Amino acid sequence: MITFLPDHGEGFFRFRAFESDKELGFCTFTVDGFNMKFLLMECDDDIAAEGLARAAMNSAANRNAYLAYIPKEIFCPAFARLGFRNEEGSFVEIPEALAGGCGCCCS
Repeated sequence: MITFLPDHGEGFFRFRAFESDKELGFCTFTVDGFNMKFLLMECDDDIAAEGLARAAMNSAANRNAYLAYIPKEIFCPAFARLGFRNEEGSFVEIPEALAGGCGCCCS
């Protein structure tokens, strides 16, 4: 089972993904008013990366963020499944991204 744990730094938030004792990766983000911005995604496991993104967006939504932004450099398939586009300044509405499924089966 993959576990996602929060970790707060100075001026940013972080989630780390673990499977047993092995760290799978992490993401960092900021929240500014109604906006969150992913700063970094370091995770080679695609399923864990999507879980990290979902955990981060849920955390940001709990802080009243509504829109999530990513820079083009960290775009990956996990973000695509959540509705982000591979272009500079890509964003999604957090409630829509969290409500959507992966679209990989049961269509």
